[in-house]
Amino acid sequence: MKSASNIAEVLAFLRQLAINNDRAWFKAHKDCYDALRGAWEQDMERLIGLIADYFPDVRGLAVKDCVYRIYRDIRFSHDKSPYKTYFSGVIGKGGRHTVQSGYYVHIGVEEMMLCGGIWWPEKTILDQLRSLIDAESEEFLNIVNHPDIVSRYEWMSQSLKNVPKDYPKDHPLAKYLKMKEFLLVKRVDENYFDCEDWVERVANDLQPLKPLHDFLNYVFE
Repeated sequence: MKSASNIAEVLAFLRQLAINNDRAWFKAHKDCYDALRGAWEQDMERLIGLIADYFPDVRGLAVKDCVYRIYRDIRFSHDKSPYKTYFSGVIGKGGRHTVQSGYYVHIGVEEMMLCGGIWWPEKTILDQLRSLIDAESEEFLNIVNHPDIVSRYEWMSQSLKNVPKDYPKDHPLAKYLKMKEFLLVKRVDENYFDCEDWVERVANDLQPLKPLHDFLNYVFE
């Protein structure tokens, strides 16, 4: 199916926004933004539907709860630029407010990527995740070492310097137990989206992460 949004047009707008990141310029080009945003939301809504075919947790997820606003929260930031230079959205249970493992799509000036996993879990959840990985190490390794994941994704997670005190320093899964989040990323470029069926391409590339979601989300059951 043909995509509603033209990613080349989206990126052209975002590049201009990066150069002219102020309210006056944005107001003058608001109609263009609204049109691009509307098409992006149509595509994200279709992506939610495709993902729901293999990840039932997102069935019924409204696109408005999935996509992020372009307006930056600058209250506590040294960077006072009022607008983000990317379109993005989370597809997981609860949308962008989810605390569970889910999907993330990011199309921007500086980077473009597909992601999956858990972002910055709170300590009690992180402790449970580490305990789960320790207890079910074989299952976890079978998932993250699957060729469909290894061929597409790499870990993008901040880590402790040392293994948590509850585990031996030479633990065979020390790499994972030190992680502060469990996030896999596939970095792409503009050419990746240069096709009319990029929504289907994204849905296909995100599907191999489904077993990881099932594993990590066990701690929420």
